[in-house]
Amino acid sequence: MSATAGPTSSRDALARFVVEGAAVRGAVVSLDTTLRDILGNHPYPPAVARVLAEFTGAAALLASTLKFKGSLIVQLASEGPLRLAVVECDASLDLRATAQWRDEAVALPADAALAVLAGDLARARLVITLDPKDGGPIYQGVVAITGDSIAGLIEHYLATSEQIDSRMLLAVGDGGVRGLLVQRLPGAGPEDDDAWQRTVAAVGALDRERFMHAETTAGLVAAALPEEDIRLFAARAARFACPCSEARVESALRLLGRVEIEKLLTERGDVEVTCEFCNRGYSLDPVAARALFADDPLRH
Repeated sequence: MSATAGPTSSRDALARFVVEGAAVRGAVVSLDTTLRDILGNHPYPPAVARVLAEFTGAAALLASTLKFKGSLIVQLASEGPLRLAVVECDASLDLRATAQWRDEAVALPADAALAVLAGDLARARLVITLDPKDGGPIYQGVVAITGDSIAGLIEHYLATSEQIDSRMLLAVGDGGVRGLLVQRLPGAGPEDDDAWQRTVAAVGALDRERFMHAETTAGLVAAALPEEDIRLFAARAARFACPCSEARVESALRLLGRVEIEKLLTERGDVEVTCEFCNRGYSLDPVAARALFADDPLRH
């Protein structure tokens, strides 16, 4: 295995790689402190925490394939115990995530299937949004929830929307998540079939314990593809980061309008906003709330 310079720890890092002599590329990711920071913001039931961890790992792997500097958002909405799960990852691997659940989620075992959490699959949907944030068009792909595996859903999305054969593996444990994504390169021909089938077989036979406890990004790849000659690129750090701020909250309140703000002031005496991602609270007293509209007295 060859590698470029860069961080070697597998903790809170993502590294891309290619299989030498084969039309196969991939990425590995580990999220430890990042995941603990995300999950620590709310008292998630075990089943919800596990699913949110898997979605977070999947979002980071998908973001590694982006060719723009915007963000990728993975969102599950359902009428089951897991009402909503949202993960956002940008090109810098800044991640944030949140989930909302119904009371019945509390009693579910940690390994509850996604189909159980989603309830009526015909009414559940997974939406993947690519937002370039540079004025370019926003792309949204809707994925039907047809199975219990989050990795399988992402594979289906990549096969249908990107026409790329892919395999993804996600492992959660010990307060962290590990992920692997391998893809057959666009333009690969019949001569590359054997290499791809060998890669798929290796992922299927992966030793999850070895993969989960690998201490380096090189170790993650070696655990996944032990027989392959791998060129590993420099690892990039991942972290939990929430861009919420007083300015963003004030902008949102201005969009809400003076009438709605006055209703809140009448009901509560102030305006309070809590970020669903980081749980940070923002409070505006009547003077500060009304000052938002000082330059636009006629706005409603």
